[in-house]
Amino acid sequence: MYAFIFALLLMVFQYVNSKNIFESYQDKMNKHIEKERVLKDSIKKLNIQLDKFRMQSQ
Repeated sequence: MYAFIFALLLMVFQYVNSKNIFESYQDKMNKHIEKERVLKDSIKKLNIQLDKFRMQSQ
């Protein structure tokens, strides 16, 4: 009986722990995706500025 209760508590602990880890990874992934979007936008702006500079120097 005690082994069953212990096993049940262990499964509940593992479920809650894995849920917290999954949410943490999901938050990190969302932050990285947003950072990637900002960096890509910055690269586009810099390329536009570079093209304008090249056109002026010709």
